Amino acid sequence: MEMHRRSKAPSNNGIDNSTNSSGSSAKRNVGGSSSSLRSKHNSRPGNPYSAASQTTTTDIILFRSLQILLVITVCWFLSLIISVDPTTPSGTPNGDGLRGSGSASIITPLLDPTNIANARDQITKVREEFYTRYGGKPEALDMLKRGLRTFENEKAAKDMGSVRSTADRYLRSILRFEENQSSSLSAFQHAEFVMAFGGYSVTVGRGNHFEQSYPFIMEKILAPILALPPLGVKLVVRNSAIGGIPSFPYGWCLPNFLGEDADAVSWDYGMNEGNGAAGLESYVRQALMMPKSPPMFILLDMKRPRLDLLQKYVNMGFLPDPVALGGRDAVNKKLLQLPETDKPPGLQKWDEWGAPKGSPGQSPWHPKKMEHELMGWMMAMHMIDAVEVALNVMEKDPNWREKVLQQNPSLGGELPAPVIDVAASGAASILHGAPSTDDSSKWHMNHVSCRTSFLPNMFGNFDSIIESGVTKDEEDMLQSRDDSLFNGGWVMDVGKVERETKVKVQKYGGLGYIDMKTALYGIPSSGTLKLWLPYELSATNPVQSSGDLLAGIYFNSVVFCEVNEKRGNKECNMLSDLAFEVGGAAVAKAGVTQIKGVASYLKKTFVFG
Repeated sequence: MEMHRRSKAPSNNGIDNSTNSSGSSAKRNVGGSSSSLRSKHNSRPGNPYSAASQTTTTDIILFRSLQILLVITVCWFLSLIISVDPTTPSGTPNGDGLRGSGSASIITPLLDPTNIANARDQITKVREEFYTRYGGKPEALDMLKRGLRTFENEKAAKDMGSVRSTADRYLRSILRFEENQSSSLSAFQHAEFVMAFGGYSVTVGRGNHFEQSYPFIMEKILAPILALPPLGVKLVVRNSAIGGIPSFPYGWCLPNFLGEDADAVSWDYGMNEGNGAAGLESYVRQALMMPKSPPMFILLDMKRPRLDLLQKYVNMGFLPDPVALGGRDAVNKKLLQLPETDKPPGLQKWDEWGAPKGSPGQSPWHPKKMEHELMGWMMAMHMIDAVEVALNVMEKDPNWREKVLQQNPSLGGELPAPVIDVAASGAASILHGAPSTDDSSKWHMNHVSCRTSFLPNMFGNFDSIIESGVTKDEEDMLQSRDDSLFNGGWVMDVGKVERETKVKVQKYGGLGYIDMKTALYGIPSSGTLKLWLPYELSATNPVQSSGDLLAGIYFNSVVFCEVNEKRGNKECNMLSDLAFEVGGAAVAKAGVTQIKGVASYLKKTFVFG
């Protein structure tokens, strides 16, 4: 297997696509020379109002009319200037893509009290529905208290608790939209708040239809509320979970799977990683390197070591508003023992799956349809609390824009020392980062360039770095491959269990699932696989390409992920059966190790070069 470095600055037909620390596109300069506009006529007609022209009654009326229009225009322009909020700073982007002083003023719409009142009425109606679904207000609120945990930083100001921090995220999305409206290149039609969910088969919704998974239940409840004026925020929900994987290697590719514009991200790997928090911490640290850092962090787990870890990151000031979400344990068991017709509506048919009986994934550890609905409702109630706080801020503080802009939540790439020691993994630096040479208490994460064959991903497909050595196969991925196909090159395929599961799902119409664990498979006669090593240039990663620089300037390590499935000892051993070359030079066996512990699953590990 040969690898070559390819340093590539992103481009789009001459348009600069460099990205700032917020994830918003920087201003772009369109290539090409400018040209002046020319009239189709060689000369302009004479001025009818010049001294050389004859004055008539019609001329005078027309002239006076133009004067009146001019006065009206001036008055309108002055009123427009007055309506601009003089306290709105602009200019240099802060960590969330918003600007400080210096750029054009933002026209701020007046707040309509009717909109505020209507939004509050709708919030009240949704809350009443929640109370009705789950046994009345006291019972429903107790359920919410058991099923959703927030984390408060005791050192934070009293008015800057967890819910207020989430409310400020909504307000920042409005400011980003208002600022983008001044750009002719803006593709935004609405302010957007993006919640991207990563995880395992629970988040995928196995045993049910994909759209019955809790992220989409939350979306149906929350989206109409956020869209109401005066917020007018479009909720974007992505369920990018993949069944049967651990925190890593997924955690190294969060922008690929979740999107660089994610305001909120989630973790759901508890069934794969016991009671420990090592994988969670590494995942959190990778999430803190995303463009909209720090993102709102959603933990689908209630185990004490993981709750304690999040609390420590809150206390250190690195996570302002994480939440931990539970499921069936939030329910009062006495309610589930009632006759079916006496149960609250949200607990009826509790033991029924959303997909047809016999569908894949209908296992005891997967939530059924109504448990997903409960999780979605609890998450929505928390997010709606933040909507109400945002409405209060907009109503009571006319200078809220200035105050939100003054808050810079970005961490600037700086992290605390890790809580958990992962030195035994053999890959501590790529999991937790490294201390600063100037201050050992301040850590930083190295930039990760990820290419993946797993689906769904938003960018960075593995195909983009293949130079040669792959057999092109146009057959359906779910069709078995003949062994002879592998003699001429490596083949993109899926494992036996993955294929059998997907084929079974197809018998039920696919159930809407979009995840798939594809990988390159090879045998000794497949030959050499040649890959480019990707390296993205950006505003935060400005090293320029040069043929004179060694690959070590760009890469500290290269990680290859073994196929993610249960297999025996007869298959390829990545340590003993593969030879690696980088830049034409052979990599010594001593330079290739396996990552252990936090980044292993199904007794499979990752080769770390």
